[in-house]
Amino acid sequence: MVGFDHCDVIRGKCVLDDLNKYAFRIRTAMNKIQREINIKMQSQFGLELTRPQLYVLKLISDEEPCKMTDLAKGLGVNASTISTMINRLVQDGLISREYGSSDRRNVFVSITQRGNDVLKQHLQNYSEVLQQYLSHLEPKELETFVRNFEKIASISSC
Repeated sequence: MVGFDHCDVIRGKCVLDDLNKYAFRIRTAMNKIQREINIKMQSQFGLELTRPQLYVLKLISDEEPCKMTDLAKGLGVNASTISTMINRLVQDGLISREYGSSDRRNVFVSITQRGNDVLKQHLQNYSEVLQQYLSHLEPKELETFVRNFEKIASISSC
């Protein structure tokens, strides 16, 4: 694997400058795809969810009922941060919140039917939008793109 220090100079040019430009282009493309998905979600459900909200919804779906303190720990956020996000998801009718019978400090969240519907539709919309974009690539280009994307995803930042 090739790595770059703070500013390796190749042919008189700072490599990080190029990496920053590529990172910006990738971020711009990903944001465009996310906006398109959000537009579909807005028209279908009348709501727009952020990526972190969708991630939390998926986690709750996979692990319900989920204790809020465990959710916060798993996400590496404090209780107030997760409470704010949970409040919004409850308000939108995507999850329900229940308090422990023996200790009301224990708060459990579960996904609602509406939450399941929204999550399922989001995953379908995401797949459709990606397929729409990927269909413009030739098979060889697509294979190269996926291989490189998987390579990037496999690199641990920890």
